[in-house]
Amino acid sequence: MDFLFRPCELEMDFESYVQFLLEHHRELNLPYPFAVKLSFVSSPLVAGKAMLIFSEEPYEIVGAAGFVIGTGANQYEDKHVCQIETVFIRQEYRVASLFWQSMRALVELMKQENPAVRQVQFWASADHKEQESLFRKFASLPGASRTVVEGLALYQVPYSELEAYLAWI
Repeated sequence: MDFLFRPCELEMDFESYVQFLLEHHRELNLPYPFAVKLSFVSSPLVAGKAMLIFSEEPYEIVGAAGFVIGTGANQYEDKHVCQIETVFIRQEYRVASLFWQSMRALVELMKQENPAVRQVQFWASADHKEQESLFRKFASLPGASRTVVEGLALYQVPYSELEAYLAWI
């Protein structure tokens, strides 16, 4: 199956992105009240970039991803950091190959939006077994780290290492 990765550029893309993630907000595994979830999923439209993932046949949205440039903890002044806010793929499309294709597209979009990017980071549940096996690969890259804070794991990866890894797989 072929997939299309389309950055959100138009108002209809923004609407589709938010609507898709709101429809699936319970599946995002975010341990926050709805208002905070809404903030996370919509922040890439304001402070970064969002992307829709389409299947080509049938042509429909099967996923969405987004990142912000900088971090809230540093008032978004740390422009060398891109923080992934969400990557979500519908259950019936969750296969490793689509995840890696999506990550490649997202990392390329980061560089286009922010040529100064040097670090990619994201937060995930510290005890979610399915995700952990996937994310362990990121944490094992040179210069990467995993830090647990109040049940959440912060993964930080040098952009160059992540880009090289994604090109290799």
